[in-house]
Amino acid sequence: MLNDLERIKKIDPGGMLDLLKSFPEQFRVGRDLALEADISVIEGKNFDNIVLCGMGGSAIGGDLVRAYAIDKLKVPFIINRDYQLPAFVGENSLVIGSSYSGNTEETLASFDEALDKGASAMAFSTGGKIIEIAQEIGIPHVVLPPGLPPRAALGYSFAPLLTIFERLGLIDDQSADIDETIAILEEGVEELSPKEEWKNNDAKSAATILHGTMPIIYSDDWHFNAVAVRFRGQINENAKQLAYSAFLPENNHNELVGWKLLGSLSSLIVGVFLDDKDINDRVKFRMQFLRSTIEELGVQTLTFTSTGESLLARMFSLIQLGDWTSYYMAILNEIDPKPVEIIDNLKAALGALDR
Repeated sequence: MLNDLERIKKIDPGGMLDLLKSFPEQFRVGRDLALEADISVIEGKNFDNIVLCGMGGSAIGGDLVRAYAIDKLKVPFIINRDYQLPAFVGENSLVIGSSYSGNTEETLASFDEALDKGASAMAFSTGGKIIEIAQEIGIPHVVLPPGLPPRAALGYSFAPLLTIFERLGLIDDQSADIDETIAILEEGVEELSPKEEWKNNDAKSAATILHGTMPIIYSDDWHFNAVAVRFRGQINENAKQLAYSAFLPENNHNELVGWKLLGSLSSLIVGVFLDDKDINDRVKFRMQFLRSTIEELGVQTLTFTSTGESLLARMFSLIQLGDWTSYYMAILNEIDPKPVEIIDNLKAALGALDR
């Protein structure tokens, strides 16, 4: 099935395949949009903290910037997924509203609170209410290309944010690493696309193993935790399957014990380990211990290994592999990867509360 392009197109009438192929170009366009944005009202300021308000696919770009830059940023940076803000947000904070639609209610509520507190602010969106607010009161903003599911617009949520951080002097110039990342992603499109046979396509082979299972995705808790979260979410939304993620070393202090009474779940669960050359040696040892432990219980495991030189390229090589794997899982499930009806139903139900 995964080599039959006509069959794939019938299962995927919304064209998620084309969106996967557009990933490298999103990086280029997203970076250019951020370079062109007028941020003069926040340039030169010294912020005590940075808070990104967002949900779902509009927040994962922030997660990834934080994971990538955790050892580079000189001020705290958190992702806020709620209707309200932490008490520490104030006049010396930079609050970023990230909502692809521009109308995400949790993001709008926390963004409004930030404005009430006198925080500096910026918005990333295709339009909607948040851009209306930004334009009305002169807040810096980046208007993103519309028409995509938020999870399929990761290049537009990540690259502009990273670029703005560069422009604000929060991190050093990232041009070389971004160029390498785009090149790695372009290679990945060729290597992971349907035209590549199963035996030469890591995403197809992984999807075949993960089809009909409940993957648990393990990573370190430093640079790759957000990559694991992204992979989990893509399986949830594209393949419409349950998946979970966990991080080491924290896993070794609690979840590790929970494998003892696995019972019949051993045939359902697959452990997926995200590996990278620069993961802490002791964390690597812990991962191997965990892998051996669950394999002895009859649980199948997979390892996804990053490619590339720079950390940024290596992170996104794994993200791309996870994205394509989740897509092929949807095809094997014979379910359209693009719609997320249950989320639409929830939004409609919430809307009814206000009437």
